[in-house]
Amino acid sequence: MGIVPVSNVASTSAGASTNASVFAQLAQIQSQLAAQNDAIAAQGSAQTSNAIGTPQDFTKSVSKSQYNTVASATDIGTVTKGQTRVNAFGSLAAGDQADYLSFKLARQGAINLGQLNLDQTRVQVMTKTGVVLADSDSKSGKAYDAYNAMVNGQQSLDSGTYVLKISRATGVKLTQKVNYGVQVAAGDYSKDYTTTIQAASSTAAISSSAAAISGALSDQITTMKNWTIGQTGTQKLMGSMMDLFA
Repeated sequence: MGIVPVSNVASTSAGASTNASVFAQLAQIQSQLAAQNDAIAAQGSAQTSNAIGTPQDFTKSVSKSQYNTVASATDIGTVTKGQTRVNAFGSLAAGDQADYLSFKLARQGAINLGQLNLDQTRVQVMTKTGVVLADSDSKSGKAYDAYNAMVNGQQSLDSGTYVLKISRATGVKLTQKVNYGVQVAAGDYSKDYTTTIQAASSTAAISSSAAAISGALSDQITTMKNWTIGQTGTQKLMGSMMDLFA
């Protein structure tokens, strides 16, 4: 399914209400991100990421490639400084080793990286040939330092295509289903693109995907763990994690 403006997504009042709920939750995440921005701005060299006015929201639902490798990574959009931010939500089913998502950086510059469910997921930022540039695993040395720099908007990348490898954190069993969410921006943005990642065989429409996200957020908003962001480990980007697909 191609990317379409939110105003054209739903043809029924129920679908429109569902999508509105999803984007209300994204707005809540963004308001909490603003608090983080205020804190890291004092560092001087950090790049913050804020919405410009009321951003346009776009959604799409895509199926994973059956090959699910670096070379066949699922495209989640283009990140342009001062213009666009991309978000992706999905899950690793029992037995799934990893998901690979690709994004394009339109111009050289620092990125702002966000990750949900930090205690269960591992995010690696890679080149399109599979070279690891950053790693959320705290034992990955310089790659972990680079990850924190990306979280804080302090790591510059050349323009081009990059791959996010989403896998389980150390200690999480392969038999356990794990939900994930990632976000990439390059400073402020006026357009927000959200991709729902489906299983390779899925043909679900965006309205049902949005319903799954919205319903799970409502049910679990007070029960899931906070996740930290930044080198200090004290700033919170989001206070909950959702069960994307029951």
